[in-house]
Amino acid sequence: MTTLLKVNFTSSLNPAISQIPHSIPQIFFSDMQPVSPVNRYLRNCSRRMLPKSLSTLAEHLKEFVSWLEGSGLDVEDVTDVYFDAYIDALCAYRRRSGCGLSWNTINARVGGAFRFLRWAWQNGYCPDLKAGDVENSYRSSRKKYLVKAHPAKKFEEPIRFLQLSEAITFIEYLADSDSIADDGIRLRNKLMASLMLQVGLRVSEVTGFPLKDLPEVNARGYFTPARVVGKGMKARCVLIPNSLLLKIWEYVDFTRERICESVEINPDSLGFLFLSAQGHPVTRNWMEKQFALASKKLGIRSTPHSLRHTFGTYHYLLNRDLPSLANLMGHASETTTRRFYVHTALLVSYAGTYNAFQAEIDRLVGATYYGDEV
Repeated sequence: MTTLLKVNFTSSLNPAISQIPHSIPQIFFSDMQPVSPVNRYLRNCSRRMLPKSLSTLAEHLKEFVSWLEGSGLDVEDVTDVYFDAYIDALCAYRRRSGCGLSWNTINARVGGAFRFLRWAWQNGYCPDLKAGDVENSYRSSRKKYLVKAHPAKKFEEPIRFLQLSEAITFIEYLADSDSIADDGIRLRNKLMASLMLQVGLRVSEVTGFPLKDLPEVNARGYFTPARVVGKGMKARCVLIPNSLLLKIWEYVDFTRERICESVEINPDSLGFLFLSAQGHPVTRNWMEKQFALASKKLGIRSTPHSLRHTFGTYHYLLNRDLPSLANLMGHASETTTRRFYVHTALLVSYAGTYNAFQAEIDRLVGATYYGDEV
């Protein structure tokens, strides 16, 4: 069985390698003989890659070496024909569940092996390798994946928005879920979802919201301006309803403070507004899982981004102010805002809801079946 170990080279006689502070992944055959070409390649890559990226590359190359060893091959034996066979093996592989590997997994493993083989050929390790043919195999691996009965993941039209009543039901469920006993954590979940629905924030902007950017309540109006850093590290101004902002400060002063005290962490040292019960930042992945569970329970298909789309749709429906909406959503161009929200808002305005809109279409289409006048 091929083994992957992390080796510290700080005492190496090679000054270029000894200066690397982190351990370097190295691969060994089942008899613990080092796979010299691969290990040299990893040491070479360690000078320009971050440790996490290097570890990922090493895992991909370990899979390739395991296949070589299982096929009775050494690295020096590899030709374009064997590389083709490796791609075939990945495409045909089935887990115990009967499912094959995803295209992203196959593409990553094939890409890692291809870049290694190109380096190996340039350094004289694979004398029988034809670099051009190997590159052609790599470029055509997507077609081979599809031919091997691995269709791409079914495309689902993104949910652009929820009916407002459904969005509110969804948020209330997140706050009243029986799986969460802590009232403060329930309040936190409701506040995070409310920022998406009432302010139009992305889930990443909510989970990554800095405590220092939370403004004091503006007593002279109904909304308080706040600074949000979105995609591409671009800052924009959003408007938080004062009623929502008061609830957020209530969470900060009580629930968040209690969490920080329970884990003995100075509240000022934690930069994120929303924290888990253990004092860690709430992650985007966790939020998406909660939405998936709530969707299954309620029968309302939703994602965190659905609430942002709901905000954009109803904002345009009620205000018809495209430039202001584009600024609030953080869109660089009004064209993006128009494409996502204007048409949907017009449908809502015309039909009331998508259900009513479809019912009207069914009535009209049904009338034509029988020659009735419409």
